[in-house]
Amino acid sequence: MPGRRSSDTFFGHDDEQYDPVRNGVQLMTAGMFAEIAGYRGQTAQARAVLGTLAKAAGDAPYSVTTATSFEARTAAVVGDPAWALRAAERGIAADPHFSFASLGTYLRLAGCWALAATGQNPTAAADEAERLMRTHLASPARTCVSTWYAFLGEMRIAAGSPGQAAAALDSAEEYLERYGQRSAEALIILVRVQLKHVTGNNRGAVRLAGRARTVAHRQEAHLFAQRAGRFLTRIGQRGGTGVPALRSPRTPGDLGQGLVSNGTVS
Repeated sequence: MPGRRSSDTFFGHDDEQYDPVRNGVQLMTAGMFAEIAGYRGQTAQARAVLGTLAKAAGDAPYSVTTATSFEARTAAVVGDPAWALRAAERGIAADPHFSFASLGTYLRLAGCWALAATGQNPTAAADEAERLMRTHLASPARTCVSTWYAFLGEMRIAAGSPGQAAAALDSAEEYLERYGQRSAEALIILVRVQLKHVTGNNRGAVRLAGRARTVAHRQEAHLFAQRAGRFLTRIGQRGGTGVPALRSPRTPGDLGQGLVSNGTVS
């Protein structure tokens, strides 16, 4: 059958049982499981599931787009820009014409976030991310819109624009409250911690980091609880001075080549 790929075998279906709708749902279910594992701080498990998912997707454009969109989202959540860029590039290459707009939006957003996180023209990356969000994510609101406004806040901080970062975080909180997308709650608070630091309010940053840790523990988002705890330890060791990182950025090298041209994600 034309268009059949290894995902059918992965999910235990033979030729007579193949159902493309069911196959797509199962790909997304596995991707969601991996993303949740990322939130829980189980990064190795998330990588293993996503690696299996990538193999299962084969080279069918929709399947590849589905698998890589969850991979890119998970990579952004765990703070790995190099991984996010690799996933984004693979997904965009499978659907260069942006035919799968919903899932493809996450790929392009992850690419923007990764470039900004590694200092590669963060202003252009943030501008493009905001355009994508307004066009494809915010109206009507889609999955993870509050999460991506939090990431937009990070991009604006990286670009040296604290006012725009604050506006992005306000939007993140608005979407969180309006649509109940609470998975991003601790992340939003942690980005506000970064914003407090860059504006010189270390005391406020410490207070918010404690709140982020409490929220993350309550939601079992152990990744964010650990991140907040590391922050509090570092700032305690520094005597309340300096700007300890909430993430450990990795340099993606040339992985972003071709993803952004003149500030626009292709």
